[in-house]
Amino acid sequence: MPPKFPKGNVRLMTDEDLDGFTLDQLKCRACSGYGNCGYKQMNIYNGKAVSICQMRKKKLQCERDGVPFEM
Repeated sequence: MPPKFPKGNVRLMTDEDLDGFTLDQLKCRACSGYGNCGYKQMNIYNGKAVSICQMRKKKLQCERDGVPFEM
């Protein structure tokens, strides 16, 4: 039986979701100090809980693709 994970904002994450980046590049660094900045997303990756910063991911994608970053 697979482990049960909390329902709600936590979702299973795949390598495709990383979009070629590493977890270290995308991990949330809690810029607000409380993790309530609005860009933090909790995920389950390889059976472990990880927090991903969606703003950091977007910035890295823009840099890689050569497009300007807009919030």
